[in-house]
Amino acid sequence: MSESACRRFARPLRTLRPLLVPLAALGLAAGAQAAPAVYAQVQPGAQVAFQATQMGVAMKGHFGTVHAQVHFAPQDLKASSVQVSVDSASVDAGESQTNDLLRGADWLNAKADPQARFVSTAWSAAGPGRYQVDGNFTVRGITHPLRVLVTTHAQGNDLSMDADFKLQRTAWGLGSGSWADTSVVAADIPVHVHLVVAP
Repeated sequence: MSESACRRFARPLRTLRPLLVPLAALGLAAGAQAAPAVYAQVQPGAQVAFQATQMGVAMKGHFGTVHAQVHFAPQDLKASSVQVSVDSASVDAGESQTNDLLRGADWLNAKADPQARFVSTAWSAAGPGRYQVDGNFTVRGITHPLRVLVTTHAQGNDLSMDADFKLQRTAWGLGSGSWADTSVVAADIPVHVHLVVAP
């Protein structure tokens, strides 16, 4: 090829170069955005709260010691998992007498089984930022399947995860003896879990 022909061939390339550079950058940015996020670091401040209704009066409480392990991959729910446990003796319903009752054999039986825990077995999408999480819940040494609704919201680079479910307390023997009567203490115990997780 002659020198003049080479110059003619190179001229279109010089014209295209300013366009090719930003296009390549856009491609790299799109690839970075497409990379699936995995949230696996649980931030301090995990919360587990509950509510019980006794003779029509609501009683609220929470657990002071919460442990959580999360591996949440929104693009790969089959690989996602969560484990949340509480130290049963850390229950706090606002009154020492009530706390002693809840720690005792009729309720959490904290001495015999120091932790109540949920371990996920499957995740499924339930709408934007919402997931149904199936798993097993154990308390008082009794394990049953449990489905939990989890809602997620972005918090900067982190992600808040809020789970809500109702425990049918009699299935786990929560409130034995005279407390088994659901006209005294309602059968449903709503539970709320709040976690913040980071990549």
